[in-house]
Amino acid sequence: MRRALALVLGLLSSASPAGAAPVLAALAPSPGGDAREALAIGPAGEVYRPDGKGAWVRALPVSTAGEIVDVGTAGEAVVALANGTVYRLAANGWSALRLVQKGKAVMSSGSRAVAAVGRQLFALDRTVNGEPAKLALAPATVQAIGGGAVMVIATERGLYRYDGRGFKQVTRGPRRVDRLVGDRWALHEGGLLDVSTGTRARLPDGVTLSVASVGPDGPVAVGSGPDGLVLVTVKGKKVDTVPLPGSLRGAVVVGVVADKAGRATVALRNGRLAIRDGGTWLEATARDALPGPRPGAPPARLP
Repeated sequence: MRRALALVLGLLSSASPAGAAPVLAALAPSPGGDAREALAIGPAGEVYRPDGKGAWVRALPVSTAGEIVDVGTAGEAVVALANGTVYRLAANGWSALRLVQKGKAVMSSGSRAVAAVGRQLFALDRTVNGEPAKLALAPATVQAIGGGAVMVIATERGLYRYDGRGFKQVTRGPRRVDRLVGDRWALHEGGLLDVSTGTRARLPDGVTLSVASVGPDGPVAVGSGPDGLVLVTVKGKKVDTVPLPGSLRGAVVVGVVADKAGRATVALRNGRLAIRDGGTWLEATARDALPGPRPGAPPARLP
């Protein structure tokens, strides 16, 4: 009895209070490519869409059976990784994709998302007999993936590049990185590393990056510096930095996307978003607008 009571009290104490602000975990690029239309995703797969009025709104009670780790797009669909399972977002919610009978998946973020279980790589934008198409068998167990025009995978043996024909080990740079960003870059020790050359992007003094994604011309990232949060974009050897609004100083960044028009959206764990459009920052918030209970008698309960 005491054990059951303790469990109930624990669940009540961990529940979010009524009216609590939404929490964000990731930012999925819009399949249409517009950074202003990126989807903000909560830790349990809650989906917040821009309403065109300055807010990101959750209108459907959908969720995943696990905590969100990565999000991306595959073709026209938004996909996510939660607790080793890959999900695809449809109009009525998330559906789990069957890759293999056993084993946990890893997935690349951003556009052209790809997944792997063990050594087997899967395309998430193509199917064979209703299941994601098998791409290739990696030289070793895949620990992380960076997708793009080609693919980079991280394994216990180091990094490999896959060009659609075969794997070639990446010999320049470290054997391990913190996070792959597309098929060329990686987050490594608070900076951006070009894995094809082993060189690092030159950041302003004191800037440490925490999140990054693939932009239209190179990586886009957000980090913290002496004066607060800063947006970093890389194009060739040129590195541009733009400070985020001072009101966001100290917030935890969970995602960033950018588009060809130079716009960018940054998602923060505290449910706020910053949108850079035309050289100006706009701020928005995520909010819940879930439908109320349906009319009629409540579900029957067992005596």
